[in-house]
Amino acid sequence: MKIISLQINSLKEAGIFMKGIGADAEGIKIMAPKVILKAFKIEGISSYSANIIKQQLLSLGADAAISRKALVKKVNTDIIIFGTLSQLRKFTGRIKHQPFGLKDLSFELNSILEQDNKTFRFRARDKVLIINKPLICGIINLTPDSFSGDGIFKKKADSKQQLVSLVLNRVSEMLKYGVKIIDIGGESTRPYSGPVKEDEEIKRVIPYLKLIRKKFPRIILSIDTYKYKVAKQAINEGVDIINDITALRYSPKIASLIKKYRLGCVLMHMKRTPQTMQVKPVYKHVRREILGFLSKQVKFCLNEGIKKEQIMIDPGIGFGKRLGDNLEIINHLDEFKSLGLPIFLGISRKSFIGDILKAGVEERLIGTVAGVVLSVLRGVDILRVHDVKEVSQAIRIVNKILNH
Repeated sequence: MKIISLQINSLKEAGIFMKGIGADAEGIKIMAPKVILKAFKIEGISSYSANIIKQQLLSLGADAAISRKALVKKVNTDIIIFGTLSQLRKFTGRIKHQPFGLKDLSFELNSILEQDNKTFRFRARDKVLIINKPLICGIINLTPDSFSGDGIFKKKADSKQQLVSLVLNRVSEMLKYGVKIIDIGGESTRPYSGPVKEDEEIKRVIPYLKLIRKKFPRIILSIDTYKYKVAKQAINEGVDIINDITALRYSPKIASLIKKYRLGCVLMHMKRTPQTMQVKPVYKHVRREILGFLSKQVKFCLNEGIKKEQIMIDPGIGFGKRLGDNLEIINHLDEFKSLGLPIFLGISRKSFIGDILKAGVEERLIGTVAGVVLSVLRGVDILRVHDVKEVSQAIRIVNKILNH
């Protein structure tokens, strides 16, 4: 006889283990949710709600940790609940008709529980991107001052035609390694950078966007901009996604374009502006504040007539974040799954990697790959990267191991 410890993190993994010992397929559907342990912190509820929650969970074989004060006093409190996926699903059913705001809790918690192994169908114009594993978004920087040092205009070229060849060859190489989205940008948003005028940004990106669309008619193209005029020009040339670092705050009327042309959009969190975002950024609860901001901007989009299947969210690594903030966000990416949307993430060559390794931009590849691997394990959906070949290989290895 031998006892083997198992680490099971998803319904898919549970199914693989059970199938491996010959368990019945219908039985697996019933048993798999019983081996997935989940824990959640619920903040700012009444002591009445906390006690109802604890009693309901105990009756199902699960439990909750609550403050001693909440047992004897009328207070607002936090609570940690934990149980198997099966127990927590039953729990949401039991409290959906209860008072004290528990109906809303039932709905929100159930939505989070259903995220396990969820496949997203992301729509952008007439294109549908099936997201059931981490995918790559390749970066084309058409700037002379990109923080990453990879701006096309920094490359040695004797003519405009050579620059065109550089851009098209880079896109072609990215596609060879499985890139699903190409993100084109004409303004550096590195810390302390100043804004670029709309006409200059258009001059930088539109000619190349036009050429890329002509040569690669079915690739999903994204424009990294927060300016209405730039977005409109890019849409005229066939762009599919608006990747906005301000989450449509700078130019809210871009939302009307996204709705009209049925574009995809990426809503990113940024504290202040690129010029000021790294001037002593402070958060009380960084994850809670970012999640609240993204939730608000998602609601704005929905109210503007944009459909949920057109939206991705990005917590904005490096945009008004301290080192510890960035590490906390990456380590808890799964919390952003509560919005029920694909998570888009840019960690490639970022400053936090340099801070840890004491490395310049050109020495951050290994750090980037390490961050990518952890992000995949934490539930990221789309990774925006410079080093496509290396990241693609890393993701393939991770997926192969996890699905073995």
